[in-house]
Amino acid sequence: MLKRFIGTAMILLIAAVIAGAQTPPTLTIVTETPGLPSELFYGSVKVKPVRLRPGTNIPITIDDSDFFVQQHYIDFLRRFPDAPGFAHWNGEITMCSDAANRLPGETAAQCVDRKRTNTSGAFYLSNEFQASANFLIRINWGSLGQGRDACNIVVNNVTYPAICNPLYAQYITDMGTLTQGIVVNNALVPSQMTANRISFANAFVGRTAFANVYGSLNDTQYVDALAQSTGVALTTQERSDLISQAGAPGSSCTGFAGFTSGRACVLYKIVDGTTTDSNGFFVFNTRYGQAYYNQTFNPVFVFVQYLGYLRRNPDRDGYDHWLDKLTFYGNFVDAEMVRSFIVSNEYRTRF
Repeated sequence: MLKRFIGTAMILLIAAVIAGAQTPPTLTIVTETPGLPSELFYGSVKVKPVRLRPGTNIPITIDDSDFFVQQHYIDFLRRFPDAPGFAHWNGEITMCSDAANRLPGETAAQCVDRKRTNTSGAFYLSNEFQASANFLIRINWGSLGQGRDACNIVVNNVTYPAICNPLYAQYITDMGTLTQGIVVNNALVPSQMTANRISFANAFVGRTAFANVYGSLNDTQYVDALAQSTGVALTTQERSDLISQAGAPGSSCTGFAGFTSGRACVLYKIVDGTTTDSNGFFVFNTRYGQAYYNQTFNPVFVFVQYLGYLRRNPDRDGYDHWLDKLTFYGNFVDAEMVRSFIVSNEYRTRF
């Protein structure tokens, strides 16, 4: 739909810099997800493409509703938009051109600002996002924690302590796994969404970071450690059932099919425990899994603002600031969280 390329002026600029440098930096093409747009770097400097509407000299910017919506599919769902979804969300913004679609006394610009914010927030609230990115973060936090201050983030040449689990690069890789094959013929495939989460849990228990924490524990210690990590207390019966399940084959996982070990089954039940119904909605099969989902809904929302909009892990102080605001106001609109990210210089200067 959109055409992107490096303009002649940019190429000449690069050529001039190369000609004047004794050891010029390397031009590098970075592809985060195969099939999605790549980025070009001259050393550590991002080379921004000139985007023109096909057959014209009209530039495309992040202020254009169609590009704004397409970029949200790429940044948050890690795919190009399906036709019905794109038409819907683009229409939500462009409808502001008709005064009948605006709030009383609202200008067209104010309507667009409101609609862009609501459209952006809707990507986090979507079933697709909850079944992929939200799950990915919960399985990390519910077993390995946030990784608070385990790494640093450099922003504008200033170093900040960060929230580090999962790291952005690992998040992008894992999102590719969780979203594989879940959209066919412009529609979500619920069974594939569930299968991908289960397959991910099977692989996750084999990761070195997970094995380092849980590999030496017996089944009782394993269940207790996971419950402590999530902060959701188990009833006596729930704890007993999970301990039994941890030592049983994955094929005996009650309510689920496809697990390769009892421990993967237990991990999944504790941090998620869902299937996806025919309409793409979550069905919670465990009380404690739903409790953990509810408990982490806002913290994950803040975390993915940084991963999606800014393509980096959150600095600790920024994360705490927005989580406090979201908790206080109770929704992203009144907290002005989503809007603040999409109008920020750090986000807009990506394009």
